[in-house]
Amino acid sequence: MRWPQACLMLAGLVGLGILAGAPPVLAAPMPSSERTKVADEMEAYLWKHVLKPRFPACVDGEHGGFHTNYGRDWKPLPDRGRFIVYEARVVWTAATLARLRPDTAAEYLPYVRHGVRYLADVMWDRENGGFHTFVDLQGKPIPFGWEPGRPVYGQAFAIYALAAAHAVTGDDEPLELARRGYRWIEDHYRDDLGPGYRSSVQPNGKPIPAPARDASFSGASGSYPDTLRTMNDHIHILEAYAALLREWPDPDLRQRTQALLGFVRDRIFVEPGCLYVALWPNGRPVPAPTSFGHDVETAFLMIETEEALGREPSAATLRAARMLVDHALLSGFNPQTGQLYESGPAFGPPLDRSIEWWGQFEMFHVLQMMDDRYGNETDRYQHAFRKAWDFARDVLADTEAPGVCARADENGKPVCGAKSYDWFASYHTARALLFTADRLRSR
Repeated sequence: MRWPQACLMLAGLVGLGILAGAPPVLAAPMPSSERTKVADEMEAYLWKHVLKPRFPACVDGEHGGFHTNYGRDWKPLPDRGRFIVYEARVVWTAATLARLRPDTAAEYLPYVRHGVRYLADVMWDRENGGFHTFVDLQGKPIPFGWEPGRPVYGQAFAIYALAAAHAVTGDDEPLELARRGYRWIEDHYRDDLGPGYRSSVQPNGKPIPAPARDASFSGASGSYPDTLRTMNDHIHILEAYAALLREWPDPDLRQRTQALLGFVRDRIFVEPGCLYVALWPNGRPVPAPTSFGHDVETAFLMIETEEALGREPSAATLRAARMLVDHALLSGFNPQTGQLYESGPAFGPPLDRSIEWWGQFEMFHVLQMMDDRYGNETDRYQHAFRKAWDFARDVLADTEAPGVCARADENGKPVCGAKSYDWFASYHTARALLFTADRLRSR
């Protein structure tokens, strides 16, 4: 299809209300026997490909925290150090599993407390406050990749993990540390340049000095000015604050969470169903393709935040969430194979047709959620969910060794390499499998 035709088609669908949720087909719900069958498949997949290969092998009794790097066969590879995002995601996985599957608590609660101990004793900066982004195996802070400062993204994931740890253990320490992390974000990542949160600050909490006027930056390499309000930062601060609010109903936190939801929904979200990758502090967008995986993940996170606030999702939130999913289905999803592509424009065909594991898992997760909510109106979410899950189950599950393949090419051929590294943990996979299986069994 030519570009103008694609634009006209998408504009027509928006005009007809399809992307906004008009019901094109009356549908029958998924039979309860089928829901149970798929939930059982997910449970088996979770244990075989996500949990058993990682736990308890990742628990590092010598250096503390969790071992990070594993090859395709799950043989350990050398670690350079400990990354706050990876450490937090493993804590979150163990804590959420122990909470949702109480029969695992005897095994998994010690993993949770082991991870909390490392976050408190090593990753927390005792001099300046806040969490170190990366430390060596002796616990000394060292630079992480291109990032010269302390990204808010890492702070958010620490809070998310600690809230989950408190939810399952009831221990005071993770909740208190999460509160301190929250206050550090509020004290250091807000400014008077505009709404939202800075992307990064110096380790001491002070703003990063502005670059020279002729300095350039490459968004492709991830090097953004620290004052930008990025989509990825804000959806994960939202995720963290919503989780913390469930454990600590503080009025100020509640206000900040509501404001964050509004910022994501009303400023970062844009019709016909995309998220800006970043905004300047004055609200002007930074041009970039939309990430379909982040779009569908945000649909889930906004609805989850409304629930954490103790209310039914508002019409505005549901509209934005559904448009994000519908746009991804129309522009970034292969209905024959079930693949969710990496990125594309607001109008027109996808630009990057590769598949990342995390986006594929977020896709089937949110499609099933949408089918539960709108399945009486249309069967498109149910059909797409089955395809997306089949792809994750049959293509991304490695056939040579247990575990999930991190990528697939545009033809749907899996690219299986290392099974774990700094950015490849267990959070997207475990959350999608656990939450989706539980929803399927709830009816």
